[in-house]
Amino acid sequence: MYFKNDAHQKQALTMKNKAGQGDDCEYTAALYVLAALGKPIEKYVQPGAIEFKKLKQVSRAWSSSEKALIKLAATLFNSSVWSVKVSDVFRHLDEENTRVALQGLEIRYLMR
Repeated sequence: MYFKNDAHQKQALTMKNKAGQGDDCEYTAALYVLAALGKPIEKYVQPGAIEFKKLKQVSRAWSSSEKALIKLAATLFNSSVWSVKVSDVFRHLDEENTRVALQGLEIRYLMR
């Protein structure tokens, strides 16, 4: 599995454990993508919940790439509530974050 760095891997595991959803592909994919942000966002992950509404509010001043990853994480988590167009995500990503996005898609749709 691709991780941007050791901090990405550590934060993904920390948030996955905090969410307490085991190997649920929706949670795992969303938390993997969110961990790639490298920001202190653990407080928006609760047992059985990810607070995407609050994450979107606090991310208003963040880069377009970071906001695109939040949108992708939300749609990987629940596409009927948080729908996003593929182009609205990928046009904002550099090569490294594109790899994160593609890995997130694999986790969600191929690693069931």
